[in-house]
Amino acid sequence: VPLTETTNLGLAMLIVESADGAYQPIATVFSIREARELASRDRMARVEDLDRGGEPLCPERYVVWARGAKGEYLPAQEIDAI
Repeated sequence: VPLTETTNLGLAMLIVESADGAYQPIATVFSIREARELASRDRMARVEDLDRGGEPLCPERYVVWARGAKGEYLPAQEIDAI
């Protein structure tokens, strides 16, 4: 099934990944569009945290993981952190 910005993904997960392989779950998402919006907000929050002297995980990319036909979670969409 081809994925579009509004395809219902069920309970998909948005995960942020750094260049060194660290990762953090961000949220459950319903669609790719929602994932892009949350990734954008998360990026801004991390920049603000960094500006205040924090040490947030530096995102390289965000990945949406969604359930496949057999029930396993698979990467469905990658969103650049730039």
